[in-house]
Amino acid sequence: MVDSKQAKIMVVDDTPANVKLLVDLLEVSGYAAIAATTGEEALGLIADEVPDLVLLDIMMPGMSGYEVCEKLRADPVTELLPIVLCTSLDPQKERIKGIEVGADDFITKPINRAELMARVKSLLRIKHLQDEVHAQASELAKWNEELEMRVNEQVTQLERMGRLKGFFSPQLAQAIVE
Repeated sequence: MVDSKQAKIMVVDDTPANVKLLVDLLEVSGYAAIAATTGEEALGLIADEVPDLVLLDIMMPGMSGYEVCEKLRADPVTELLPIVLCTSLDPQKERIKGIEVGADDFITKPINRAELMARVKSLLRIKHLQDEVHAQASELAKWNEELEMRVNEQVTQLERMGRLKGFFSPQLAQAIVE
């Protein structure tokens, strides 16, 4: 399971005071925090190393949080990356738009520490479960590939046996195959 000692959380906000507050809250709780002040910077950092969760401000100059979220959802590497949109705008309107672009959760500013930590913990738990499912699916795909290879080998052997039986007695054909 992803625990606070291992989880890396990216904070994306254009207001330095907000970044410092969130980074400090996360680090005091044992998370590794990385910060970006623009959407473009966040996407660049994520391309280098995908964090476990992103706290993303909606209103930023240049690329908005909505645009960053859409880009992350469009990339197969980050399509399941947990994203929490942070806003001081009307939460009702922003939630609908956020859901449309693929956000997983929302938090309103000013940030409530207990709410933030509860949401982070919950989304990291969900991410851990998704990671386990993907690992199991990958393992299952390997087993299926191995099984398919073995079945093909056995079918080939049976076909050879059938051809040999046309020329030799069944006992002799079996001895040749073995």
